[in-house]
Amino acid sequence: MPRCDLLVWILVVKLAPSYYRKLDRLLTDTGRHRQLPSWRKYFKSTWKKLLKAPITLPLNDAYRPDVKKWVCTCPALIVNRFLLCKHLVQAVQPVPPLSFLEVKHQWTAPVWKHHSLKPHNEDIGSVIAQIEGPEDDGSESDPELDEDDDEDKVELQAALREGLTYEEAMNENITKIGEFLKGLQYQVQFRDHRMLQVLEQEGRSFLRLADACLNKERRMQSTRGESPTTWEQQTSAAIFYHSRPTRSDIST
Repeated sequence: MPRCDLLVWILVVKLAPSYYRKLDRLLTDTGRHRQLPSWRKYFKSTWKKLLKAPITLPLNDAYRPDVKKWVCTCPALIVNRFLLCKHLVQAVQPVPPLSFLEVKHQWTAPVWKHHSLKPHNEDIGSVIAQIEGPEDDGSESDPELDEDDDEDKVELQAALREGLTYEEAMNENITKIGEFLKGLQYQVQFRDHRMLQVLEQEGRSFLRLADACLNKERRMQSTRGESPTTWEQQTSAAIFYHSRPTRSDIST
């Protein structure tokens, strides 16, 4: 039997904070009724994996997928966590991304219910041929084509900005960052940790640049520490950043 003081410490320090965070998410209005269950993420990944799984043609007579009842006689359906199989997934029409957030599970057939789960009018053999054929239905995109599109967008933006002077381009960036900072300050009241996570992940390079510039400025204004060198690794990203003068320098 564990000691009472150790048990209390485990409950208060290790266990209680996680429940406090859950309670905080439930009581805080984040624009969503409650946090989406974690299984939806794995449901989506499983669906996409089965959508790309190859099916041997002609289809085995023992396999009889029925989209309306969401049943199939293949052995893979029984062992699947979400009662999915490649025959059923590829027998329905392409579903929109929002359906993965709205689809509902039922205890009676069909186990999955959503208005986008509509069967193809053709038989499953012709449907699979369309999926594996050269034509693209728009649900999946080619990564190489996406990279080309991104490069075209960058070149177009650069061409549009060629006519700007240094002051105009810099002021445009400052205005954009300032408006974004106001938007971030507005987000604080909602206390949505997901927004904070997205900010730290997607803006990691910008935040790293800001840290480097501000660190260089603090060291340049300090009278105790050594000034940063030109090729110092910690401030190499801020090599072109000019530190602001101190208050004493401004007053003089």
